Parts: sequence; C-alpha cells; structure tokens
Amino acid sequence: MIGKLRPAISSFVNIVAYPFAAAKINPNLFSFLAVPLAIAAAYFISLQQFHSAFIFALLAVSIDLFDGAVARLQNRSTLFGNYFETMVDKAVEIILFIGAAFVHPIAAICALGFSMLASYAKSRAALVIITDNRDWPAIGEHSERMLLLLGGILLSIFGIAFSGTKILELSLWAIALIAAVGSVQRIFYAKKLIAEAEKSGKVLPYLKKN
Repeated sequence: MIGKLRPAISSFVNIVAYPFAAAKINPNLFSFLAVPLAIAAAYFISLQQFHSAFIFALLAVSIDLFDGAVARLQNRSTLFGNYFETMVDKAVEIILFIGAAFVHPIAAICALGFSMLASYAKSRAALVIITDNRDWPAIGEHSERMLLLLGGILLSIFGIAFSGTKILELSLWAIALIAAVGSVQRIFYAKKLIAEAEKSGKVLPYLKKN
C-alpha cells in the first residue's frame, strides 16, 4: 500500500535519479548495486553495529525507488529490466534477513518465511490466470516490510527495548505478522480473480477444460 505513494514523489525520484541516468549507468547494473550494499548491511547487522548497518541498508533499499526512474530517463526501460529489479529486491530482502538471523534467528526466519509466502501468493496466480502487477488489497508488501526493518535497525542504534525484547526483534516479528496476514488476504483475492477468470474464459490455455 505504501507503493501507492510513488506517484506523489515522482518528481523527487526523477531529480535524484537524473545524475545516475546522465552518467549512462546501465539500469540493470544500477539495480544490482543494491546487492553488495545489502551484503554490507547484513554484515554490520550480524555484528550489531547498527549505525553502519542502517546506512548500508537504507542505500540498498532506496535503489528500488530510483532504478526504474534511471531506466526511464535513459529511455532504456525493458520488460526484462522490470523483472530483474524485482528479483534484486527479493535478494536484498533475503540478505538483510540473513544478517538479522545472526542476532534474532527465530524472528528473522519467521519474517523471511512469511515475506516469501506473501510474495509467492501473488506471483503464483499468474500461473493460473492472466493478471498484471496491480496493487493487491493486502498488507505486508515489500516496501512496508523494508520500512519496518529499517525502522528496527535505526532504533536499535539507541538500544531501545520493550519488556526486555529488543526493537529489532520486535520489528522482525511485526514483519512476520503483517506478511502472514497479507498472505491470507492475497489468497482470498487470488480466489476472487481466479473465479472471475473462469467465468470470463481468461484462465491460461493449458488449464482450460476441454
């Protein structure tokens, strides 16, 4: 749902993306830069050096906001580029959760597991019906999960805890919770879309009944 704010900040995104576009940086390479940044962030998270972890994690997550604009400003937007940046986003998310697993293993595993389930619940529908990358009416999307994780890392700098539970662990449990709820919401929404597709004959050809 946070993704719906993108149109409101498009001018800011274009301003930030312009220098990278003007430098003729390949858009896919720009997207991939998020991976080494995420690895650095995960390393510092594992060491509980949260100042450095936050800086690298913020940079890694922020690339998702600007890589599309870099491609558009260069007139180099491609279907593969759209696919590739999404795969990089997932890689960044996985890497950051792995870093958190060194500090809070159970919470990080739950956050990662339910996050992947939420993502798969949406993409799996495309193997049944003709669909698009519309915003599904569900919580726990990638941007929301990353915002919670960044918040947990940032507040961990100050050693904040509630009832003895550190803030990073709480943010991981919050991610697991919204991703789990979002997964259920996506399943019901997929059921609705599949039912509509069956009525209108828009089920993928290999699944149509003879």
